[in-house]
Amino acid sequence: MKMRNIKNWILFIAIFVTSIEISGQTIDEIKFTGKYNWGVGIAENYPAARRHALQMLSESITVQITSQFTEIVKETEKEYSSYVEKVVTSYSATVLNQYEERILKEEPGKAEVLIFISKQNLQKVFDQRQQTINDFIVQGIKAENEVRLSDALRYYYWALMLTRSHPENTKLRHNFDGNTEQPVLLNLYDRINSIFTFIRVVPTTIVEQENPVQKQIQLAITYRNKPVQDLDYCHFTGDSYSGTISVRDGRGIVVLTGEAAKELKNVNFIIEYQYQNKAHFEPDVKFIAENVALPFFEKALIRVNLEGETEEANTEAVKLNIQTAPQFNCQQIRNNLQQIVNATKKRDYATVKQYFTTEGYDMYNKLIANGRVTVLATPTDSVRMMQVGNEIMARSIPMLFAFSNNNVKFVENVVFTFNQEGKVITLAYELGQKAIEDILKRPTGFGTPEEKYFLIKFMEDYKTAFALKRQDYLKAIFDDNALIIVGNMVKETSQKDGNMANIYGQLGDDKVQYIRMSKNEYMDRLNASFRRNEFINIKFEENEIRKVQGEEKIYGIQIAQHYYSSTYADKGYLFLMIDMTDSTAPKIYVRTWQPQKNEDGSVIGLEHFKLK
Repeated sequence: MKMRNIKNWILFIAIFVTSIEISGQTIDEIKFTGKYNWGVGIAENYPAARRHALQMLSESITVQITSQFTEIVKETEKEYSSYVEKVVTSYSATVLNQYEERILKEEPGKAEVLIFISKQNLQKVFDQRQQTINDFIVQGIKAENEVRLSDALRYYYWALMLTRSHPENTKLRHNFDGNTEQPVLLNLYDRINSIFTFIRVVPTTIVEQENPVQKQIQLAITYRNKPVQDLDYCHFTGDSYSGTISVRDGRGIVVLTGEAAKELKNVNFIIEYQYQNKAHFEPDVKFIAENVALPFFEKALIRVNLEGETEEANTEAVKLNIQTAPQFNCQQIRNNLQQIVNATKKRDYATVKQYFTTEGYDMYNKLIANGRVTVLATPTDSVRMMQVGNEIMARSIPMLFAFSNNNVKFVENVVFTFNQEGKVITLAYELGQKAIEDILKRPTGFGTPEEKYFLIKFMEDYKTAFALKRQDYLKAIFDDNALIIVGNMVKETSQKDGNMANIYGQLGDDKVQYIRMSKNEYMDRLNASFRRNEFINIKFEENEIRKVQGEEKIYGIQIAQHYYSSTYADKGYLFLMIDMTDSTAPKIYVRTWQPQKNEDGSVIGLEHFKLK
């Protein structure tokens, strides 16, 4: 299908421009009016004098804000002083963009340098951190409302870390409930503790085996009686703790081996909340995490009784109104699925090759047979099935994925898609229930139920293509002239001709780092990533999907994307413009990625494009 031209390509970028006062002050004004923090360095040469002046400036700031931390640090004076010094250091990178300097003397063997920052500009540095705190709180509240507890805990805890480093930590206020401004510090402690208090972990199925000795306990994990969409935890194994396990849609697991499988009657869980392994996404958080004593939450430890009665898991599955057609033998498909599940549990993969197409079996091998996969208990007669086009989707089998060279484990719901002959043609990681619900609840003008599910299928196939390292699939869905931007936000440009590949303007702003790639360049980059990683897992959150007005079946998808692999992890905001006119052969016209939202909180989207 011929690609449509973009009439106007407009991307807005908000650049923080530092404002500094005009250097017309006298030395006495700087030193004695009380409006500035300053430091003087004297040494044999300019670099040494400047370094000493910066140290004195830092000490000046430390003296100014020390009294603000009495409620945070109540240890010895030495520990207190150390805490404040490290907090001041965490601001240094921003302060270095704000200060001014004067060379008071520079002669052979002696240099004298004055470095100073107005207290007004210093306050702007503190205000920037307060804005980051507020942004984290907003994201935390949204995540908690959607029962994305890993994200809620991470945002709340990082907000708490930064609040403890803010000079006005006890004075900061935020509107948590939409009604009144409340103290940030106290409310963050309360919200984190509240999450731990209302998490409930209950065994649903216990499977034991003798050779080798193993006990598999499958769990229902809820928050305020709702299935947890995501949560990270580790558990005691008898002599140590497991690696981090990521919950999906209210399902978790404990695997005990050897003597622990026989003897442990209770298991301790530790819920992850600090997320130091992700702190590199936020430089301020990373510095605080590495240099300052962090608050500890005892309630993150949850003890689960393994000998009580098991309960039935409540996953609150999204209701799907798509009926299967008569030409499909649904009972045969369920029987085939049961054989596949049984073989997967026994790791006897080759015995079910007959139930797959060639491509389907290749995907099964890459996703499941080559990994350490544990199937969580799900009766196949209760698996949801629906027709989408000429295919039947079986949604979905929960599985725990582990890797031999990595300590990461995560639960994913796997979707098996069958053809009319009852053979599996594709496998995919399911979108989260919240994302599915967001699409299915859209009005009729957004699309028919089948069109909505084709869109869901596309998102699931796209996400899973990275896990399967499916270069062929990714190459097929990107238009040959697709506009692909990797990196920071781009600036305004104009169309030169009808070819989307030539729309992009000249690169010339040193303050903005970005890369525009051709389709082939992007594929080469993906291949290099596929080769060096044992696994790749993509997690979506904050998804927003819109449709171009009119009869066009063009959609814009904005997603907060967490990318995890065995060698690298990052977070950013992905935008895809997709043409679903031919639902069996969707095309991506635009892919952009930005590491953070625009200053106004927006993300690149459909509004930045006009189609002829």
